[in-house]
Amino acid sequence: MTLPGPKDNDVQLAALDAAGWAEGLSFREEDGDYVTVMLLAAGLARIRDDRRRMDAGEYLTRTSAEQGLLPVPWRSGMTRLWWRFLTAGKTPPQNDLKLFELCRRPFSEWPIRLRLSVADIEQSLLDGDELTPMAEQATRLSVRDVEAELVENRVFRELMLVAELNAKDEAEVQAHYCELRRLLIDNPILTEVKVRRLTGRLPKCGRNGQPIVQRFIQAAYLHRASQGQVKIDVCDICGNPTQQGIDGCGTTGCSGRGVALVIDTVGGYYVQHRATRRFFHDPGLVEARILDRLAEMSAERTISVEAWPGLDAYDIRVSFLSGRDVIEVWGADAKDQVSPGLLGLGFTWRPDPPCDRRFLVLPKHRADQPGYFADLRAELQGRVSGVSVVSEDTFIAGVVARAEEVAQQ
Repeated sequence: MTLPGPKDNDVQLAALDAAGWAEGLSFREEDGDYVTVMLLAAGLARIRDDRRRMDAGEYLTRTSAEQGLLPVPWRSGMTRLWWRFLTAGKTPPQNDLKLFELCRRPFSEWPIRLRLSVADIEQSLLDGDELTPMAEQATRLSVRDVEAELVENRVFRELMLVAELNAKDEAEVQAHYCELRRLLIDNPILTEVKVRRLTGRLPKCGRNGQPIVQRFIQAAYLHRASQGQVKIDVCDICGNPTQQGIDGCGTTGCSGRGVALVIDTVGGYYVQHRATRRFFHDPGLVEARILDRLAEMSAERTISVEAWPGLDAYDIRVSFLSGRDVIEVWGADAKDQVSPGLLGLGFTWRPDPPCDRRFLVLPKHRADQPGYFADLRAELQGRVSGVSVVSEDTFIAGVVARAEEVAQQ
């Protein structure tokens, strides 16, 4: 077997092409180990998906010898890692099983020192046989992530269809979009009553006569059949289902505790798909907290707040008001991700709708994590300019201070 040279740019680009990567994402030479992590994570996600399909009874075939027994991203990542071991004078993993075992260990325990951030070096790619949050985040930078395509993209597509087909104009599309996004954040568990009310407000049907909003619900939630009264253990803060007998919530950054939710059912109820929770609900908690805190100020007419402006160009747009005049506009994109290095690598800012100041807002549990701020700011440098990285508390305090300044002018 002839292996490519470690500095062969064509081979590196071919490896990235094999996994796919987010549009607009660019890599620098010092990003090499992050690229390797992304490839390994994308390969692990593909292996997991193949396993699930086989467990469901689907027969998988390989159409060419080039495809190999394991996914291309995995093999490309292994090749890159092979050279990192050799150049460091270490013995590389001798087979796939050895590399699987390595992926279960924190990067800080690997025989070689990967060029990752201080916060990321303590992460791993596998927790037993499941992908870790960092692996999920790394995989999402790959446009060919199976679960993201089949669930996240499908939920978003159905959400947009519901918003557009039930609207008379762009303003209604935006209003429906915000309502459905907030539905996913506020309702990890959805009752039949809420679904009926939602269908009544958004009644547009598809060609088969089924309300399109029902397709959205089916994409985002799993239906659980039941009759009569059902008791479910949920977190009293974020609403996620909890395990009976476990004190804490288990959702990162949530300090809630388990309480009993009792609902009346006729045919069943709905529980969020795991990917919906991962990609919409949990990251949306910080967005919802900020929006709720700003709503009080908005009621006082000192600011005007837009949620997910431009159909989610970014998360929050704050206009500072003096009477009816807009004095200044701030934009905020809230992110709750485990890896500051991967967040910085994949972060972009859409310029429309425009704003005077731009903020990348972190939830408190990320802002309090040692090294997270510094690693994120270092990774953003040279990639995205003019964006201030702040915690959610700092952002709210800044909005309050600026609104007071405007009021005194």
